[in-house]
This record gives sequence, structure tokens and C-alpha cells, in this order.
Amino acid sequence: MRIHPRDPGWLATLLLGGAALLVSAALIAVRLAAPSEGAVIRTESWPWRSDGVVVEPAGSESRFEEGDVVTAMAGVPIEDWIRDVVRWPWQGPPATLGNPVEFEVVRDGRLIELPVPLTAGSARPVGSAPVGLVVFGAGVLVLALVLMLRRTRSTALRLLFVGAASNTADIVAWELGLQPTDLAGTTPYVPAFASAAIFNLIFWSTIVHILAIFPVRSPAVVRRPWLVPALYLAPQAALLVLVVAARLAGGTVLEWVDRLAPATAAIASAMLVLIIGATVAGYRRTGRAERRTVRAVAATLLFAAVATLVLLTGPIAITGVPFVPRSTVALLAMPVPVALAISVIRDRLFQVSLLSRSREAIIGAREEERRRLRRELHDGLAPTLAAVGLKVDQARSSVRSDPDAAEALLGAIRGDLRDAIADIRRVARDLRPPALDALGLAGAVRQQAQSLESPSGRGPVMIVDAPDRLPALPAAVEVAAYRILVEGMMNVIRHADASTCRITMRLVDGELAIEVVDDGIGIAGDPSGVGTRSIRERAAEVGGDARYEAATPRGTRLAARLPVDLRPSPPVPLEP
Repeated sequence: MRIHPRDPGWLATLLLGGAALLVSAALIAVRLAAPSEGAVIRTESWPWRSDGVVVEPAGSESRFEEGDVVTAMAGVPIEDWIRDVVRWPWQGPPATLGNPVEFEVVRDGRLIELPVPLTAGSARPVGSAPVGLVVFGAGVLVLALVLMLRRTRSTALRLLFVGAASNTADIVAWELGLQPTDLAGTTPYVPAFASAAIFNLIFWSTIVHILAIFPVRSPAVVRRPWLVPALYLAPQAALLVLVVAARLAGGTVLEWVDRLAPATAAIASAMLVLIIGATVAGYRRTGRAERRTVRAVAATLLFAAVATLVLLTGPIAITGVPFVPRSTVALLAMPVPVALAISVIRDRLFQVSLLSRSREAIIGAREEERRRLRRELHDGLAPTLAAVGLKVDQARSSVRSDPDAAEALLGAIRGDLRDAIADIRRVARDLRPPALDALGLAGAVRQQAQSLESPSGRGPVMIVDAPDRLPALPAAVEVAAYRILVEGMMNVIRHADASTCRITMRLVDGELAIEVVDDGIGIAGDPSGVGTRSIRERAAEVGGDARYEAATPRGTRLAARLPVDLRPSPPVPLEP
């Protein structure tokens, strides 16, 4: 694993993922260590009433019974305990809990006083979580952590880790629930429990974010970068608005708390609808060759999202009660991490095979380029320079005896040298366009676009949308991007019958994203000509990818992503 202290995305990953795991650890630690009264407020039903809260017994030795309604604790109504917890700044509990704690409980319609001794913390609440839910949460978290540590610069894997950690915090809070004595505020349990709702929304946001950039980046995200922070800020803002609206709706503090679960479920349902749409859109954006590798993940994710919406969050948002327990939904979602793990293993083998073939192609292209250079130097420059040498000898021998002949030879030598210099410049230009060094990538592309525009106005209008100055890019990436864009512009001129061609360049998440979009006749299927293969090979040489697809509402879009490492390279020692 490599630490990237100057990478904001990496720091955000560590902060959010670490905070979510810290919340999970705090919830579990408090449950194991803090004294317990043997009662739990289930989050699945969130049974708050205007006069108290319904609890369930936690263990066979609990003095509580199923359906008990706790109305007061230590002589203070539950509503006052809640009001004190949400008050800012917190001024301490309204009363001190003794041991035993005196509870006022409504049981079978009768109000009774129930002294309950506090016992040492137990592992039972932690160990009673459904196996399917534990396997689902732990499996996704471990898989995400392993993948991220192997490829720390992958944005998708960072998001997968943050989402898995956030989901773990939500699962832990959901399964452990609340105890009435947690409201006394003597432990950090209540703040940690409340933050689980925030991490729940972060979890949904990361899924949408992943679907927007992987395996093919959404054009909407490329054109509107503000959508990415909006994915995270909008659900949190909606939660804040609904919490305030629920309080302004009137009623007691307990009724307000009872409205919080449907409010959170409503936002989660909206995010699930967005996930379903993003899954379908992402699959449609994916090229035919890549659909086989993502089909299983897309299908299982779509099934899990629909099941969660229909069976869990939707019913909670509407009626306050889910159709089935969350553990059942977790079992239905189990195929997602399984399909993800299988796809990762299969894709790794596929990538190794692809990398091997790509290396062979690159080595072959390099050797072919060396052979071409050798042929040009041997058959072109070498004879020219040899002839110049012979003419120099003739001019030297005749400079005294026949000055006019010597002068004529020197003129011929000058012409030969001019031709040789032109050949050298042509070879150098083929290796790396000089405009890249003189103007930079953006300037060189603008110059080329201007030169391709027809003076008569019959061809497409070339529009270059790029920053005035891009950061210093690796030389290989610059050349690949330039060649891809030039080939893309040439294809528009030759085949598109377009009136406009827009060329864009952006640095997005450590990648150079380039596009050539026209409004021409469009394409049917996946083009496979020599130029298209050249574009894909140039992208693959630098570890990127390129694809052609239909543009909206008409035309063709060439999109390529080239990885960029902007860290300064260490000095390379000279060989002796």
C-alpha cells in the first residue's frame, strides 16, 4: 500500500472510511462494556409512541417482557430524556441513574413500577445479529479493503471501501439498536448511533458515484463535475430538511423521533431509485466486449436494489414498518458481493491476458518502428550523406584548378544538406510532434484543429474545449492523447458528414479525459477499422482505454481515458 498525503481523494477516503469504522467499533465496544438493563429498542420497527417507547427483552434473564412500554426512567419521563439528548449544548442528564434503575412500564394496559438491576455488559446483543447480514457486511468490507490496498489510486475502489465501511456502521447500529439507559448520555453510544443515519446515506451515495464512473464514465459527470459533490450533499441536506420539517409538524418530542425513521427511509428509497436508473444507464454505456464482465454484478445489484426498495425502505417510508426483516433483504443481496468477487477474479485473469497481448503488440510495434527508422536512415540519409562526402572531396580537389566547378559542387552540396535536414526533421516529427513541445497539448490540438478546418466552410467547425494550460503530463500520455484526438478529428472529416466537431480535454480523478463529439450521421455498431484499432492501441499503450459510441441526440462520440501520474518522478541515475 502506498500513502498519498497530498492526494485529497485519498485523504477523504481515509477520513470517511476511518470514521465509519470508528463508529462501528464505538457501538460494539459500548455494548460489550457498558452495564445493561436487558431491554432493547428495535430499530427495525422503531416503536416510539406519544407516551413512551416499546422495548423487547434482551435475553432470557431480562425483567422486561415483549410489548412493554417504557414511559419513565429514574422518575423522569422518557420524553424529557430524549429532549435532553437532542438539546445543544448538552447540559447533562436530567437525573442520575442508580442501580437498580426504577422504570415505569405499561404492561398489558397497566402502569407498573419495575426496578431493574444493571448487569455487566454482555456479548449477546453483538452475537445475536443474523448470520446473513454479518456475512454480507463483513464480506463486502473485506473485499473492498483488499482491493483498495492493492490499487490505492483507483477511484472506484476507494468509493467501494468508503461505501462498505459506511454500510458496516449502519448495519451495526441497526442490529444493536438502542437501550433506554443509553439516553442517560454517560457513553458516546447515542451520538455514534445517530451518525449511522449519515453513513447510511453516504453508502447509497457511493454506490451511485461508482455507477457514474465505472466501468464507463457517465457523460453527465464529465460535463457537469458539480454532480459528484451533489451526490453526497443533496441526501444529507434532504435529511436535515426532513428532520426539521418533522419537528415543525407538531406533537411531542417522542412523536418527532418516531417520524425520523420514515424520513430517512424516504431518502434511501429515492437513492435506490437513482441506483436502479444508474445501473441500467451504466450497463447501456458499457461496450459489448465489456458487458460480459459486468453483467452478473449489474444483474445482482439491480435485483438487490429493487428488493430493498420494495421490501424494506419503501414500506418503512410509507407505513413505518418493513415487509420483511432486514436480515432477509441481506440474504437477497448476498449475490452482489459474490458476483463482485467472481468478476474481480475473472477480470484479473482477463486483464493479465489482455496485458500480455498488449505488451506483445507494443513490443512488436516498437520493433517495427525501429525497423522503419533503420530503413529510412540506411536507405535515405546514409546515401545522401555519403554522396555529400564524395562531392566535398571533388570540390576540394578542384577548388584551385576549376573554381567554377567547385562552386557548382558546393551549391549541390548545400541542396543535399537541405534535403537531409528536412528528412531528419520529418523523422523527428514522426516520433513526437514538435507542436507539443512548443505549444503544449492543448495548443497543439488547437493548431491542428484550425489547420483541418476547410477555408470554404464545407467541413465541420472545430471547437476545442480545454483549459488554457494543462499541468505537465507524461510525454507518452501527451503523444497518445494528441494522436488519438487528431485521428478522431480526421475520422469526423472523412466519414461523419458533420457540421460541428467538439474536442474536449479535462483532468478528472487522476485521468486525462478526452473526447471528440460530432453531430454527423452517427455509427451503426462498433467500428473496427484501422484508425479505430490505432486509437485503442495508443490508449492501451499508456494503460487507458478508448471507445466509440453514439452521441446524443445524433452523431458519434469518441471518448478516451488516459491515466496520469502528476507526481514528480525521482531522478534516474545515469549508467556508467
